[in-house]
Amino acid sequence: MWHHTPTRGHTRDADRGVRRGDLVATYLGRSVEWVVGMLGWLKAGGVCMPLDPALPAERFDRTLRAGHAVAVVTSAPALRTGNPLPSVPEGLPVLTLDAGVPTTEAVPDPRPLPSREELAYAMFTSGSSGEAKIVLAQHSWLALSAARSATINATTAADRGSWLGAAGAGIALHEVGGLLWQGAHVVIASPPALRDWLLSERITQSFVITPVGEVLQNLPWPRECNLRLLTLGGDRLNRWGPADLPFEVAVSYGSLEAFQIANSCYPWTDRCTPATATDADREAAPPVGRPIDGVTVHLLEEDGLTSVGDGIGEVWIGSDCLSLRYLGDPAQTADRFRPNPFGAPGSRIYRSGDAGRFRSDGILEHHVRIDGIVKIRGHRVELGDVEWALGLHPDVRQVAVVATMDGDQRKLVACFVSEREIAPLELRNHVVGRLPDWMVPVAYVQLDELPLNTNNKIDRRRLPPADWKRGHPARAWRAPSPGTEIELARLFADLLQVERVGADDHFLELGGDSLLLVRLQGRIEQDLGVRGEMTDLADDPTISALARLISANTSAAGSALPPITPGDAGHRPQLHRTPTVRRTPQLRRTPQIRKPGGRHDHRGHARHRPVGNRIRPSRPRLHPADRGADQQQDP
Repeated sequence: MWHHTPTRGHTRDADRGVRRGDLVATYLGRSVEWVVGMLGWLKAGGVCMPLDPALPAERFDRTLRAGHAVAVVTSAPALRTGNPLPSVPEGLPVLTLDAGVPTTEAVPDPRPLPSREELAYAMFTSGSSGEAKIVLAQHSWLALSAARSATINATTAADRGSWLGAAGAGIALHEVGGLLWQGAHVVIASPPALRDWLLSERITQSFVITPVGEVLQNLPWPRECNLRLLTLGGDRLNRWGPADLPFEVAVSYGSLEAFQIANSCYPWTDRCTPATATDADREAAPPVGRPIDGVTVHLLEEDGLTSVGDGIGEVWIGSDCLSLRYLGDPAQTADRFRPNPFGAPGSRIYRSGDAGRFRSDGILEHHVRIDGIVKIRGHRVELGDVEWALGLHPDVRQVAVVATMDGDQRKLVACFVSEREIAPLELRNHVVGRLPDWMVPVAYVQLDELPLNTNNKIDRRRLPPADWKRGHPARAWRAPSPGTEIELARLFADLLQVERVGADDHFLELGGDSLLLVRLQGRIEQDLGVRGEMTDLADDPTISALARLISANTSAAGSALPPITPGDAGHRPQLHRTPTVRRTPQLRRTPQIRKPGGRHDHRGHARHRPVGNRIRPSRPRLHPADRGADQQQDP
């Protein structure tokens, strides 16, 4: 590869048009030509900006204009993609690589090699936040990142590494750089059956995006295979692989702005992988490992200065491998790249926007994005923790949990991929014992695949689908009986905003929570004239069970209390009006829903009432004017 160069004519054309620091766009798929073109422009002092031919033409045009490219390098047609080159701005040179035999004659190059401080590449990315930007980095970034990748992966010239990522994504530099640094083989493919291809091509190390890796690590593998290292990155990993895999599974955490930050195989002697994980390790999601050489990770409060100690904080990175800035965006550059308050004068620190926590042994846990921590009913919920619990289901291949607004309430919706059809109720039952109620999703939507953005990360902005309410857990349909069941079904539908409620449907399974259960308690009292104990309502909040309780306790309450005798025969007691108490000569308490056989004391009150969970029974009060001289207390 290193000796494969463009024809002499194309080299001379480039020499005439490219000056030091000029940005050159390469519109090439994964190919030898991509590697050669990148190295050629870097050697010439140009700034390489890879553009993926699979991208929409609109993004191609927007990136060219934003970067002020002086030339576009492509092939005929765009190699390995079949996509023709979109129209380019008038006057912009287009250099086409062909399949001609390269010249063996040496072409003199009088220009000095670029310095480490000069710009090397410009990479268009939306990152994890989805905000579009062009990241600029120097030659020192490329050199350090390639060398450290080779060290962490223990790469040698004998390795056969895969290149599976998009040519226009920053991860291509990660996949290719470390292999070229050691003179290893780079094998390019887009196989339909990745596992079989890795085995047949005798691949020894491979980098894949996390959603793909989650599937790969749980496939059956032969005990004898050439693959020794499978590295996952680009998203949080929610599931450990089996301990007996014939290769190591590493998690790599990084970004274009800081390249590699941490790796679960670094250092090799202290790696935390499926092969080395303890039972305690497996009680949480796989960590991303220790910060690599040259990197310092700070977990800070919102002020960007105060350490969070043992808690979860925002990840700030001090590194000798930081990118330079964002092209044409000084405001975002100033927000993300700041003077390092913990480092030497003149050093910088990068604000990642990720949430993280250090374990007691110094291993870093990645807790998704800071904006991936949402408030549900006043509780802080990390979406990654919910994904972790769902990922423990043996048939869930991939899962993404998102928060969406349903009226004025924020609700959690789980979107998942599985080999078999999984009913929403099955998934809810799987997590309900593992998570507090405010972290349990209200819907579980099965998809053929999770949507990915141009960086092959889960595109959460496209989730949940518009019809997400089809994923509400529901039991087998049985029509409610006339009377109380019909009335309760109406209350369920009104409070939960669902169209149809069956006799066996469960209030919490349909998306209810403890706050809505309190509202249900009030509506039952208001509409049906019966007041229920919260614990009894929560114990079995199905239409049929609540109807039985209401029926049993309403009939039992009819003769439970003697009439109240007025103190003055000449005056009738006057009641404060409520929707549930009628003015009658004979006064009774509002009937109480009580579960038959429940634990009550001799006064009929439930024992051990949690504060805030019970509302005391309503008692009729007499107006003060109607009290006799001896009736200064409530009856």
